[in-house]
Amino acid sequence: MLRQNLLDQLKHFIETVSNGHSCPQLLTSPNLIKLALGFLEELPATRDIVFEYFALLAEISVQLYVSPEMADPKTGMPVSQVKLAGNRQQQQRAPEYEAFNLVKTALQSLVWKGPPAWSPLIANWSLELVAKLSDKYTQRRMTITASCNYWLECSAMHGLMTLINSCFRKLTQPEEEACVEIMLNAFHRFPMTFDWIVARLGGCFPYKIIMQILQCGIKRFVDDYRCHLDSEAGILDYMTSCHEQHLRAAFREMLREGFAPKKPLDVAVVPFLLITTNYSDTILQSLVNVLVEIYTEDMCEVIVQKAPLWLSNKMFAGMQPTLNNAVLRLNERGATLLLTAAKMAEKYVWCQDFLDNSMQELEQWVLNQRNFPLLADLAYEETKYMLWKSCLSTNLFEQQTAVRLLLVVSSQHPNIYYQTISQLLKKSYAQNPNGIGALIRLLGGQSGMVNFPGFTPGFKMVLEDITLDVQVNNRLPVPPGTPTEAFNTFSNLNILARMHKSKNVAPYIKAQHLNQALNECLPKILQIFDCTVNKLVLRIDRDAAERIADKFRAQQSKNSNNNNELCNGKDYGKRTKLEPGEDKVDDEDATRMRLAHLIVDLLNNIEAGSRTTVLRTPLVLKLATLSVKYFFVGLTEKTVIRRAAASHRSYTLLQRQCSARKIARTVCLRELVERALFYHGHLLGQLEVYQLDELEIPEHEHLILQNLHTSSGANSNRSVLHSGIIGRGLRPVLPPSERNCDAEKQALYLKALNACCADLEKPNNVEGYSLVSLLLVELVSTDVMYNGLPFPDEEFTRVTMERDMLIRRAFINSPVLWAVLGLIAGHRPALCYSSVLLRALCATCLHHWRGKNVNRFQPTAANDELMLCTKKMLQLLAMSQLIPPPLTNLHLIIEHFESAEIALLLRECIWNYLKDHVPSPALFHVDNNGLHWRNTNTQLAKVPPQYVDPLRHLMQRKLSTLGPHYHQMFIMGELMEGDSEPDPTARLQIVEID
Repeated sequence: MLRQNLLDQLKHFIETVSNGHSCPQLLTSPNLIKLALGFLEELPATRDIVFEYFALLAEISVQLYVSPEMADPKTGMPVSQVKLAGNRQQQQRAPEYEAFNLVKTALQSLVWKGPPAWSPLIANWSLELVAKLSDKYTQRRMTITASCNYWLECSAMHGLMTLINSCFRKLTQPEEEACVEIMLNAFHRFPMTFDWIVARLGGCFPYKIIMQILQCGIKRFVDDYRCHLDSEAGILDYMTSCHEQHLRAAFREMLREGFAPKKPLDVAVVPFLLITTNYSDTILQSLVNVLVEIYTEDMCEVIVQKAPLWLSNKMFAGMQPTLNNAVLRLNERGATLLLTAAKMAEKYVWCQDFLDNSMQELEQWVLNQRNFPLLADLAYEETKYMLWKSCLSTNLFEQQTAVRLLLVVSSQHPNIYYQTISQLLKKSYAQNPNGIGALIRLLGGQSGMVNFPGFTPGFKMVLEDITLDVQVNNRLPVPPGTPTEAFNTFSNLNILARMHKSKNVAPYIKAQHLNQALNECLPKILQIFDCTVNKLVLRIDRDAAERIADKFRAQQSKNSNNNNELCNGKDYGKRTKLEPGEDKVDDEDATRMRLAHLIVDLLNNIEAGSRTTVLRTPLVLKLATLSVKYFFVGLTEKTVIRRAAASHRSYTLLQRQCSARKIARTVCLRELVERALFYHGHLLGQLEVYQLDELEIPEHEHLILQNLHTSSGANSNRSVLHSGIIGRGLRPVLPPSERNCDAEKQALYLKALNACCADLEKPNNVEGYSLVSLLLVELVSTDVMYNGLPFPDEEFTRVTMERDMLIRRAFINSPVLWAVLGLIAGHRPALCYSSVLLRALCATCLHHWRGKNVNRFQPTAANDELMLCTKKMLQLLAMSQLIPPPLTNLHLIIEHFESAEIALLLRECIWNYLKDHVPSPALFHVDNNGLHWRNTNTQLAKVPPQYVDPLRHLMQRKLSTLGPHYHQMFIMGELMEGDSEPDPTARLQIVEID
């Protein structure tokens, strides 16, 4: 009875399906669908009929999906039937559209819960059905992504794809191979419409599908090289999004076969892969990634050997322009690919052609302001560092390629341009001189671009980094003598500035732009210069203080009878010959000294402080002060040549500033004079005085312990009147001052003063020297009163005796003062403004010679300090024409007179003459050459006899000794009276007082 009932139901099912083609409502009846599903379990022989019915249901659903009524009137895209609610006809079609969902649910349950044999059967049926429906109802060619989005909106197609996916998970290895074979056969039959199905289902067997697709593409390519590979490329492109590693593995395997061909198809592997990259940027990117990973130098030789085989393919022979464009489509490894080709360009011409074509097209895209994926690759941090490294390469092709790539990316990312300038400036090009060419080319910018970023921010960036490095000084330890980044930067900037001055950078860098950029960075340069020079100055002062302390301790230990008590049994305060870390300090100081020299060279090359540059007043003052500090730092160089070189650098810097601005001249002269007298006098032979702490009380010593050093002795004159220190013993007997007046350093110092005072436009201008004279009065004289020009009566010197003695002490302690006065004396009438100093010297010498008259038999040594001081003073007066002939020769014969006679001459001849003839600039007139000159040979300017007769009478007593001088000074002078006034043709610029 049950058997008969099944047969009746089957007959009814066949009749309904056969007659229901014109009535979809009848075919999509739920009862009929349930009846068909029951046949699969109860009547396995009806399986083919039932699956045909299911295919009919799927086709009805697809027909409804692609019908015009299912299209959105605004977008034209299909709309899901379940989402429609306004159209009655569409509402009636909704059950038919959703009918296949019942089938999908039942078949999916059968796959998961039924026998394993159902999985391959349902999978094969679903693949065939999806292929036929997709091919039959595809109305236009679409991309794989668009096809997936289009068909997966359809309920039936989505259900079939779900079934296939479920079946694939239950298949065994042989069954998987069979399903892949069916899928590829369907792809061969429907290559234009089945590609999206392969791409969608390829995730189940990614590597197999990718390899099979590549093999199929190679076969088609070999049969017809003009064939289109859109479907194969589309499948690979779609699968790359989730299975890129499998695609790379497939490429790696195929390239291995292509570089070592064993089969006829292997020869076409490389051309096929390169052709495939034209269809998809994603495939191109994956292939390039694989090539970069497996590339070796040996592979290059293989490529050259196999190239004739590949060129036998007509399409590959003419695809070089396509390869050039391919580089611009890379999101990654594009720069690596170009640099690899650049490294090979020296050996292979085709690499040069590839580079030229690629770079020209790349730069053309930039000029046209077109965006391309390679820009993103060039902006990566890793790529940026790689390009910086290539800029330092000795391979010129690699270097210039890296520079051109950096210029390309800099047009869109200015910060990379600034960072690149900063990095290249910090590098040393001593071993690779051609490396500076990359920096020069980079500063030239991208030709043809109007709004290309300037390089001034790049200079400021590197100077800011150096400023932090110099100030904090937290660099990692480096071997001694290794150039620092600061040294390299200023060395490179000097090279650029010198090229600018020699007009050798014209093809790349605009000279005015470079000079303007460096002058804009002048505040940063001065900040680095300030930090560097100040550290050197501190080191100089510290060394000087330690040297003086060592000398004092050595003398103290010699003179003290209780050396052990003073030192408490220890070598207190003594330094070892080589303290730990002293070598490191010396290396750092040498590095700072080299850096200071480079900075001054740069300032001279860019003509900092000249009239053509506009500077704010604080910068002018800072530059002037640092220039003077650098001069004194240069005097500490170890050799004469280095000192001379450093001094000449400072001369150029000082002269340019002082000629351009009076405020700079004032500051420079004040700094030069003040530092020579109070800060760095030890460099110029100044007497070094140790600041002695006589008590030497330890910082943490208690008062009760301090009192133990003293005791109350007998109240006698021998215990009260003593010359020692209570509790410490006798004062040490200091040795006589052993001053070494370095003539070389004094000459360099005088040249520095002369550089500041000299006016190139007005050579005879003495304004600067007059300013030095006034500065000496301000700094040496301790009293603001009685600093005028006139000489008072001799009795008045008792009022200013203390000040005069202090001024005399200043000349004893600082011998350079004599040299400075000698320089001033050669530029008349500048010495007139130092009348107070001359007055103090004359007064003290007069009183001292008068005091020596107490013991008239005491001989006077030729090198006695008083005699030397007197001779120098008389020589200054003669050079500056403040005293007339024959008194101008008095310094040559003064040593032949006794003390009383010298005192007489100083009072009657020198002091009285200067008292009656005030040393004023009004005494001098300007001749035709612009020189200030005092004519003392005319009748009106004849010296009255009261100033000359004392000298005449004293010389007459000693004619045996002073006869030649008497003849020259008096007899010859009287014979020459009435002659024309002399014509001075030269002037002493630097005069050293003997």
